[in-house]
Amino acid sequence: MWFEHAIGREKINFMFDNEFSLIDLELISFSFNYSSVHLVFSCRNIPKKYPVKWEKDGFNSLVLNITLSGVIDFESKGNNVMFTSNPIIETTKDYSFLKIDSPELYLFCRAKFLNIDDIKPYVDDRWD
Repeated sequence: MWFEHAIGREKINFMFDNEFSLIDLELISFSFNYSSVHLVFSCRNIPKKYPVKWEKDGFNSLVLNITLSGVIDFESKGNNVMFTSNPIIETTKDYSFLKIDSPELYLFCRAKFLNIDDIKPYVDDRWD
């Protein structure tokens, strides 16, 4: 599991029964500040289990906010966002890394920690 050693992994454990796919995530934004990289993704692949309270307002997508902190290595080529990719994220006890390799953007980050900051539902008008 890509989030096995992430800080905040309990969000995925409890809200989604340990299921959260990284397939076809749309990169909304990313920023690099001093020793951290913050990324925001939109996800159309909604896990089978999710909080029941979300149903009352309706949603067709999720927003995933993550931060890699204590950056060890960072490389970025390109500056495009708003494209779909299958990012590779791995966490171990010693470090975490993220890699996006697409024609729009190459991004690689290895850091001490991966934080799952937030996962929330929203309605994306582009998708029915």
